Amino acid sequence: MHYDLIIKNGTLVTSSESLNAGIAVSNGKIAFAGRISSNDTADEVYDAKGLCVLPGIIDAHVHFRDPGLTEKEDFQTGSAAAACGGVTTVADMPNTQPVTSSAEHFNEKVKIANEKSYIDFALFPLLNNDNLNEMEELKSAGALGFKVFLGTSTGDIACPSYGVLIEEMQKCARLGMRIGFHAENSEINSYFTAVCKNKTGVHEGLLLSEARPVISETMAIQNAICLAEYTGAKIHIHHVTSKEGAELIAEAKKKGIKVTSETCPHYLFQDAGDEAHRVYPPIREERHRRALWDALVNGTIDMIASDHAPHTPHEKNLPLWEAPAGLCGVETSVRLLLSAVNQKKITVNDYVRLASEAPAKIWGLYPQKGCLLSGADADFTIVDMNKKAKIKAGELHSKSKTTPFDEMETTGIPVASVVRGKFVMRDGELTGAKGYGTLVTP
Repeated sequence: MHYDLIIKNGTLVTSSESLNAGIAVSNGKIAFAGRISSNDTADEVYDAKGLCVLPGIIDAHVHFRDPGLTEKEDFQTGSAAAACGGVTTVADMPNTQPVTSSAEHFNEKVKIANEKSYIDFALFPLLNNDNLNEMEELKSAGALGFKVFLGTSTGDIACPSYGVLIEEMQKCARLGMRIGFHAENSEINSYFTAVCKNKTGVHEGLLLSEARPVISETMAIQNAICLAEYTGAKIHIHHVTSKEGAELIAEAKKKGIKVTSETCPHYLFQDAGDEAHRVYPPIREERHRRALWDALVNGTIDMIASDHAPHTPHEKNLPLWEAPAGLCGVETSVRLLLSAVNQKKITVNDYVRLASEAPAKIWGLYPQKGCLLSGADADFTIVDMNKKAKIKAGELHSKSKTTPFDEMETTGIPVASVVRGKFVMRDGELTGAKGYGTLVTP
C-alpha cells in the first residue's frame, strides 16, 4: 500500500500500552497502526527509532488573548509556542476583548484563528447573564463547551446570577454540553487580598496563597458540584490547586455527579515557598502539591492543562499587587511532564491518559483526537525520552517569556509535532504553515 506518511521503528504509546510498531497516514487520518510491510511505501517516511510516538497532546486550557489583547499574545505566536512544545490541539478561553459570549464574536474568533493558527484549535464561549438564549447557536457554531467564572480573574468577568446560571446549566444538560468552572469566590478573595496587602515580613508566595485562600477554591467547587447535582449538567473544574478541592471532587464522583477536573504544571512543580509567581488561583504549599500528584495517579483529577496566560513583560514586572496573574505554559508543559515520567511520578501511559486521551474524551473530541486508532486525526507528539535540555525563557515562542521554569533542566523532549499528517514542528523548529490549523468541534 502507498500512504502519505509512514512513521516507522518508534514506540507507540497509548494510555494502556506501549508497543514497537509503525503508523501509516492517508488524507490526514490514521490508516493503521501496526507492522509496516516492506511493500508499504509513502510520500514521506519518518524514522522514529529510539523515540516514542504519542497521540497528539491536547492543551485544553489556553489564553491566546486574540482578539483585543494581542500585545500579550495572539493565535500565531500562541500556536507556534504550542507546536514547538509538542502540543497539537489547544482549547482557547473566552476572556478576550470582546468577550467570546455571542455567536457573532465566536465566529469572528474562529476566522482569526483560522488565519493564524499552526495547529488545530477549539473554543470556549463564556456564559453570562445575557446569553442564555444564544446557547443553541453557540453550540451550532462549534463551541467545545462553556466557561463560567465563579470568581474574577483576568478581565474581571462576573459570574452569572445563580438563577440564570441554573437555567444555563439545565440547558447545557439538555444540549449534552459540559461547563468548565473557574472555581474561586470573589468576595473571599477581595477580603483577604486587602488583609494581605497590609502584611509585612511574609514570603510573597505564601502571601499570594493567603490572599486567595484554599476555602475560596473549595467553596466555589462545592457550589459547582451542588449546581451539577441539581441540574444534571456535566461540569469540569479548571486548574485545581488544593488537597481539599481534590477531595471534594472525589466525593462528588463517588455520588455519581458528572464532574471532571484538571490541574496545571505550575501547581505540580512549584509551591508557595518558591519564588513568587502571581497566578490565579495561586500556587499552594507543599502538602497540596503532593496531594495533586496523588489525585492524578488515582484518577480523581482527570487531566493536565497549562492555563497558558501570558502578559506583557512590563505588566509582569509591576509590583506584586499590581501585576496581572498568569504564566506562559503551553511550550513547557510537555517537557515538564516527560521529566515527571522519567522521575517515575507517573508512567508515560499515565501521561497519554492525562494529556491526550482524557481531554479528548471530556470535551467530546474522542476518537477524532486523543488516540492512535484507525480513522482518527493523524496527530502525533513524537518525543525523545532520554534527551536533556534546559528550558530557556528567552527562547520561548510566546510574546511573553514569563515562566517559573527558566534554566530548569528537563529529561524528555518533544522532537516533532504532527497535525493531521503534517509536520508542524521538527527538532524544535516550526515547519508548518500559519493558518493550517482548523476548528475542531465535539
